[in-house]
Amino acid sequence: MSILFCVPAKGQEGLLNIKIAGLYLWQRLYQHAKRSGMTPCFIVEKDNPVAKQLPKEAVVTQRTEMGCGFDKAVFCRPGILPDISCLNTLREEDLPQGVFGELDGLLVFVPSPDCFEFDRAFGTHGFEALRDFLSSCLSPRKVVCKGAVLPVGNEKEIKRAEKYLFRGLIKDTEGFMSRYVERPISIFISKRLVDTSITPNQITVISTVIGLTGAFFISLGQGFWQILGAFLFLAHSIIDGCDGEIARIKFMESRLGGVLDFWGDNLVHAAVFGAIGIEWSRRTGSVFPLYLAMAAVVGTFLSASIVYFSTMKKKKGDTGPLYTSVSSSQKKNKIIKIADFLSRRDFIYLVVILAFFNHLDWFLVAAAIGSLVFAGMLIWIRLRT
Repeated sequence: MSILFCVPAKGQEGLLNIKIAGLYLWQRLYQHAKRSGMTPCFIVEKDNPVAKQLPKEAVVTQRTEMGCGFDKAVFCRPGILPDISCLNTLREEDLPQGVFGELDGLLVFVPSPDCFEFDRAFGTHGFEALRDFLSSCLSPRKVVCKGAVLPVGNEKEIKRAEKYLFRGLIKDTEGFMSRYVERPISIFISKRLVDTSITPNQITVISTVIGLTGAFFISLGQGFWQILGAFLFLAHSIIDGCDGEIARIKFMESRLGGVLDFWGDNLVHAAVFGAIGIEWSRRTGSVFPLYLAMAAVVGTFLSASIVYFSTMKKKKGDTGPLYTSVSSSQKKNKIIKIADFLSRRDFIYLVVILAFFNHLDWFLVAAAIGSLVFAGMLIWIRLRT
């Protein structure tokens, strides 16, 4: 077992209550350690008010409360935040006994059988005393961290750390417009929401309502109403990115949130297809647009159902569905890669452009054909994997 200790010196425990993107430093250290496979532990003075805020199972106030038998110990000085990737690297670092590594306020070593090195982590000097002691009795060795150790001792450093954490939310699978247009806007909004009490699921509901409102306006007629509806559809897509950003940066991911987000998106898409068909049918007096809308809606929900049951339906040991691909297969052949590309939402910008030229009917024709073809691709993938 590897363990992460945070060791503030006496009088510095308040640093654990620095707020970083909606969470206290101790909360981030706790979550980062758990996500990296380490056991988090905080060494604080017993009478310090901070000790009452920390998780009871992670608090150690004196040496006699701590056992031993750890495969590796990582000690963290106050005022820094190692990210999950960095802790993963240190946990896997191959260090022999009698050697310690130091990196930007982190000490890593294999404890002796009785963990006598830990004694120096307690008392008035904390981390500094431990580092000096290790330097006197163990051989130093350079360690490399595949990630970042973020200083968070002042306001400027906190803002820099928050920028780094938010930048890490951008997914490699995102489309061009999502990455370079929507994501900067959604992150801007998320930065303003992260310190509030609003939850990711509430954001999902708000986003869905905005999208459905946009669909309603699209159904009212060409010109102003369709343009307004198209922009609300785009706003839905942008705000929809905020729920995942808040959930990931505050460690609030849940299965309910993943399901709500997934089906909320598909409901909005189907509503927009239906709204275009209704407006087109009303304007021309023809039922043909309604058949196109029906085909697009059926294709949308058929595709969504295949993806849900293939990749998102709860299995034993799952903690929450995070949609990453149209297939659960680890091997991504060309068809799966094409389907992943087609599942991106860059088509929303086409809706906005065509609304300006009063030609959303063109989009509906493409959506009716494309959604059924896409569903066919997913069925083929499902049968072959």
